[in-house]
Amino acid sequence: MKKLLLSFLLFPFLSQAQIVTIDSVKAPARKPVIQKMRSQKLYSYSLGVKLFSYEELPQILNQVNNTNFQREYVSGFIFKFNDNQISYRVTGNFFSDDVAFKNDCEECEEAKGKLRDNALRLGFEKNIIYGNVQPYFGFDLGYRRNSFKGSSSNATSLNYTTPYDVKTQKNGFSISPLVGIKFNVIDHITIAAESSLDLLYSYEKQERAFRDGNFTRTVNNYSKWEFLLRPVGLLTLQYNFAEKY
Repeated sequence: MKKLLLSFLLFPFLSQAQIVTIDSVKAPARKPVIQKMRSQKLYSYSLGVKLFSYEELPQILNQVNNTNFQREYVSGFIFKFNDNQISYRVTGNFFSDDVAFKNDCEECEEAKGKLRDNALRLGFEKNIIYGNVQPYFGFDLGYRRNSFKGSSSNATSLNYTTPYDVKTQKNGFSISPLVGIKFNVIDHITIAAESSLDLLYSYEKQERAFRDGNFTRTVNNYSKWEFLLRPVGLLTLQYNFAEKY
């Protein structure tokens, strides 16, 4: 009877001890898998060089082939202030080359000389998505100065005109909607390509000095609108600096 009573009294303590023993068993800890997502760094500023462009330049005199597309290599710069998805930008273009073209008509005149085309534009671009590859759209307002200095003579044996020396100078303002795509190659380095359309309003001055006995000289002024296509307006290599995060 004493043994039965003793067992009855000790049973709760023995049960408790077993529970403690079971609870003290530790299962191996499971570490959560953390996936690191690569995020594109944001830089305050970008400075780049215009490597290439293929664009339509303003018409010179009464140029027959007025769809005057030119290839330009290493002929400008771009500077940007980056603010999240929007970048405010300044672009410059400095082009100079010897050109030859038919004037008035294919068999009328042939003009040869030095062409210079310079432009400075202010605008913005906005990213559509944010990542290593970034499509974007934007808008530029600019000032453009286009000049030609050379000479013109008969294109064939047809005596169309007296040969003359000529200088033209065109100053105007442009409006340029644009679309493009950027590829962030590595940290700090971006390649970008864009297409745009220039709506140019310009004031032009043309001076001709004819090679006749009287050295006749004429000066004419014109104002006009031009629509200029830029299939590859800018192909740039940019260096990004001043990291934000």
